[in-house]
Amino acid sequence: MILLKNISNLVTCANPENRAKRGKTQGDIYMVEKGYVLFTDKILYAGNSSGLKNYVKNNKVKNFKEIDCTGKTVMPGFVDSHTHLVFAGSRANEYEMKIEGRSYEEIAEAGGGIASTVKAVRKTSKSELKKISEKRLYNFIRHGTTTLEAKSGYGLDTKSEIKMLEVINELNRENKYGADILPTFLGAHSIPSGISKKDYVDTVCYEMIPNVAKRKIAKFIDIFCEKGYFDKGDTERILSAGASYGLIPKVHTDQFYSIGGIDVAKKVKAISVDHLEVLNAKGIKTLKGTDIIATLLPGCSYFLNMIYPPARKIVENGIPVALATDFNPGSCMTENIQMIMSLASLKMKMTAEEIINAVTINGAYALFIQDKTGNLAAGKQSDILVFDFPNYNDLIYHFGVNQLEKVFIKGKSVLSN
Repeated sequence: MILLKNISNLVTCANPENRAKRGKTQGDIYMVEKGYVLFTDKILYAGNSSGLKNYVKNNKVKNFKEIDCTGKTVMPGFVDSHTHLVFAGSRANEYEMKIEGRSYEEIAEAGGGIASTVKAVRKTSKSELKKISEKRLYNFIRHGTTTLEAKSGYGLDTKSEIKMLEVINELNRENKYGADILPTFLGAHSIPSGISKKDYVDTVCYEMIPNVAKRKIAKFIDIFCEKGYFDKGDTERILSAGASYGLIPKVHTDQFYSIGGIDVAKKVKAISVDHLEVLNAKGIKTLKGTDIIATLLPGCSYFLNMIYPPARKIVENGIPVALATDFNPGSCMTENIQMIMSLASLKMKMTAEEIINAVTINGAYALFIQDKTGNLAAGKQSDILVFDFPNYNDLIYHFGVNQLEKVFIKGKSVLSN
């Protein structure tokens, strides 16, 4: 049992509304000055000194280790709800092509893009993929991510998609940090060469989804609903097929073009819509009043040098916002969610408080694990960050420097600087 005491800023991200933060509540972080957190693998108490005294007395608590957090900020572990953790190969050469002005579509047409990563993944063994991915996992954790989603999507055939999902599941069970990694099946990421779109959609629906479901190796199903990839009809068909097997729908949509993905997301009751760089008034109206999480990925806008999602309009229309890295080899090569937070502030005009909720409790809602993690509430697992600054605003203000001092995952110290 551990007690973090004298915390200058204790950011609990408490959730009395019992729903994803949205509108005005997007900025409610329930910060306590001079706070205390008592925990084992689960949070026992988080709050002020008088509340702690009552808890200790009523529960006859004794024999706990004390850590003085004077001058520190403590908050929940970050939840990164959109990543492509598992892949092989490098696309560093494509970065230079982007700098020269080549578009995402032009690079793909030249044999780069997703196709080049697919080729690398198919020829890489499962053990090697796992080794590569575990190294990346450390980079997530050292920047504060304690829970993350990970997608397949670089296999594009049944054997390789299953290989990727097996790597994700094995990493979740075996990683030495105890981090939670939630698997998403993204067979409909692109259309592989040598097969028509119609035939590939049939393969996804009739072969891939049943095999993935039978093995119980994915929690979610996702699709890239985008011009030149999968259209509105494909999206509804594939997500409906996945949902019939118990997979929870997510949608990559409105990144470059708005082609109806938002409408489908509402129809199939998707848990989140991700990207939304070109989200328009019609899409906002469709999302308004639903519980669908708008997962924004400003790292892609930065990396691809394109427009940023209209975060302020989304928040002001009462749509819950999560932020994620979209770590991937082609459009956002970073595991650092703190960088994403900085971009959300500077480029999308989100407040520090809105951003913190977006990478904690709302990220948890985007993965349907809000009862498990995402804030420092009694009974939640002890995913806790200790930063070496006294005011939580410093996390956004002092950019580009990792001031994370300690990381606890399920109550275990996994990083201490």
